[in-house]
Amino acid sequence: MHCLDKELYPIKCLELSGLNNTEILENENLKDPESWTHLINLYQGNPKYIQDVTILIKDFFDDSVAEFLAENQLILTNQMRSHFKQLFTKLSPLEQQLALELSKFKEPVVRETLKQNLNWSSTDFINALESLQKRHLITKIKADKTQFDLSPIFKEYVKTLDQ
Repeated sequence: MHCLDKELYPIKCLELSGLNNTEILENENLKDPESWTHLINLYQGNPKYIQDVTILIKDFFDDSVAEFLAENQLILTNQMRSHFKQLFTKLSPLEQQLALELSKFKEPVVRETLKQNLNWSSTDFINALESLQKRHLITKIKADKTQFDLSPIFKEYVKTLDQ
């Protein structure tokens, strides 16, 4: 758990794991329990996203998770789009530009490539990267070299902005 700004905001962030999202799907009597884990992973285990998608599955896919997943596409609900629109407008111009740049890559990208593409000062680049990471909008992948990527759901939204 880390504090965002100890003096101004005595609020702390805590990442939760292990929430049982299958209960949401079970309570809605969705079909294809063998596909539930894939759906939960696709929407990053976020209960709100899973609840939103559950409504789509019930309304348009005859309660079938497998049929929904057969679309082979991450589908953003109108509520998700509205949430991300609000979130994106609150980002600084540098954070927005970094998100747009990250959305262009299909795979995670190393810091040096990003920095070179953006041609920013080190301070601006690191501050924007740090801010997006604290907002849980990017993920850091440790490989031979540390790589960064937008969270898949947010990336899907940002890609629609660059069209």
